Amino acid sequence: MSEQGVPGEQTPDAAAWAAWSASLADAVQALAERASLTVTGPEGSARPVRLRKARLGGFIPAKHEIVTPWVRLARSEDFLRGSCVGAELIGAHFPLSPDEDAALRALGWHHPTPTDGEDYLRFWPDDVPQGPFLPRAEAERAAVMVAATFREVLAVGAPDLPTTTG
Repeated sequence: MSEQGVPGEQTPDAAAWAAWSASLADAVQALAERASLTVTGPEGSARPVRLRKARLGGFIPAKHEIVTPWVRLARSEDFLRGSCVGAELIGAHFPLSPDEDAALRALGWHHPTPTDGEDYLRFWPDDVPQGPFLPRAEAERAAVMVAATFREVLAVGAPDLPTTTG
């Protein structure tokens, strides 16, 4: 059922996100060993981050930086490692609300362990790989999760997201 309730019919927005997800799944499957791709949110999704509190009664002002959310997908042997910009709630710097943190975890992102850094993590496949690097179904699961991260949690309206490879 579509978002409008008509069976078999998608809204233009849902169709655009589905096409974007399919394109991302193609890019994920094409990753070379140790290569990665990063999807960055649009300018409107950036948020101010306080790097330093004001000191000396305000004589030294607080220092802020504008940070854009991102998701990085990196190939490591037969696995795909996903990293999502970390939240202040888990010791990182990006300002996410408790509701946004809960929504990320509901999508399947995990809080990092002390040795994993400050960003949310996810691995595909969930279990021991059953063949060469990432079957299509797993690449699609990863792409749909990235799309949902931007669309549902970070409220990005259109899937016009810059993607860079590294």
